[in-house]
Amino acid sequence: MKTKILSFLPAFALLFLGCVENHIYQDEIVFDPDVSSTQTNLGQPVLFTDYSSGVVSRKWTFPGGTPASSTDKEVSVGFSEVGLITCTIENTFSDGITQSKELYVQVGSGLINYEVSAYQTDAGSPIVFTDNSKSVASRVWTFPGGTPATSTNQDVNVTFSQEGPVACTLEVTFLNGMVDTQTINVQVGTEQFVRSVFGFEASETATDVWESWVSNGTDAMVFSVENTPGGGALGTDGYAKIVINAANVESQLFTKGITGFPNAVLESNKTYELSFWIKSDDFTQVTAAELTNQSDEQSWHNFAWYSPIREVTGDWSFKTITFQTGDLTQIYSEGKANNAWVQFKFIQPGAGTIYIDEISLKESQ
Repeated sequence: MKTKILSFLPAFALLFLGCVENHIYQDEIVFDPDVSSTQTNLGQPVLFTDYSSGVVSRKWTFPGGTPASSTDKEVSVGFSEVGLITCTIENTFSDGITQSKELYVQVGSGLINYEVSAYQTDAGSPIVFTDNSKSVASRVWTFPGGTPATSTNQDVNVTFSQEGPVACTLEVTFLNGMVDTQTINVQVGTEQFVRSVFGFEASETATDVWESWVSNGTDAMVFSVENTPGGGALGTDGYAKIVINAANVESQLFTKGITGFPNAVLESNKTYELSFWIKSDDFTQVTAAELTNQSDEQSWHNFAWYSPIREVTGDWSFKTITFQTGDLTQIYSEGKANNAWVQFKFIQPGAGTIYIDEISLKESQ
């Protein structure tokens, strides 16, 4: 207590008393807050302790905690919200300097805390996705076949134009550097089947999904995504643009050979439908569309072959082919085709442009 009193005396008095009692020293200033555990469950308290010295005042803040704040040196806190909670302490020291620090506590088992307005909706009807996670540095939503296709907003209003199950994802980077990913499955419409839908609404997503190949290694075919408001096959904005620059050169546009979206899983003894929209002012037919399964351990197997694609006009026209899988245990040891991918082939008689949109694979009813 003497030190605190002396700190308010004039300098000449300090000099005088220093001659009489020279064992008086200023406190060492140290900022050292800590927490007993960085992980807890709802209602299970953790102990926050301020080991700092030279403190004139302090304030703890515990979002969603009981208590919500404190000025005590030691505080036992329970939390009513799950997620990564950012607690703070702000100290003012005897030298007049104020310092603050963030202490992170994970409440519950999952970092991500999300909410979905509905897990089932009709095509064209919105679903609201909300990220309620705490202490978020950044986030990325992904909605395959949705509008928007991606978002970094906390709340996102999403519509899907095609029916079927959709595996959406939320990846969150937290303030302490931790990254967590959550898959959110929603059902659009009533159809329950494994399907792939490619809408070309986001050019970056489309170029991640699709790959092009030209047999002679030139620009005889160039693929890109065109975006015109309402210009897509179903009134959407994005669609594939295939520019043919040379006649009679084989080229291909196909989904990249990876297991999982956008490639599909085909089951035994099922009937499936492969469909797409197409138009061209320059060609009346296009070489082919097909669905093939490629496995690392098994040989390729062609399930659907649409060739040639006839009656192509300057307006969007719908093309579809239905096929049956049969007993896949005779082809694949696992009894299913687990990497079915879509491919378009072009061997056109001249130069021109072809547009393709809303490629879909679904189980036929």
